[in-house]
Amino acid sequence: MKIVLISHSNMAVGMKQTLNMIIGDDKNVLAFAAYVNGSTKEIDKVKNLVETSKDEQFIILTDLLGGSVNNEMMQLLENNTNVKLVTGMNLPLAMQLQLKGSTTEKISDEELSTVISESKKSLANVKNLLMEKEKSENDQIL
Repeated sequence: MKIVLISHSNMAVGMKQTLNMIIGDDKNVLAFAAYVNGSTKEIDKVKNLVETSKDEQFIILTDLLGGSVNNEMMQLLENNTNVKLVTGMNLPLAMQLQLKGSTTEKISDEELSTVISESKKSLANVKNLLMEKEKSENDQIL
């Protein structure tokens, strides 16, 4: 299983660097910075990689639903059953997929949905969390 991070500019590259720092370098996690200086070269690299590796499963993470990067990657879904596309990538999502990829060669749609759901839970308004914690502690005192 290959995990492809691709974004407008350098977001994906930065995310890969952060994954390397936290989890460790993984040759199955690839990062591409699309449209740097207007170039579509990175988009073409991903398309070529998928088209020439039909036996490999690709989980492609993009930055923005409706964005040009995601729209380009959507084209891969038409003729490639080995591609799963997720948009709105974040670090917890990428981390979970990298860890899962270290123990399995393929991920099912159901497993991917679970990983996406879990990564959504990592989004939080910290002020509200602190207020809830304080309220809970006060309730225990009473």
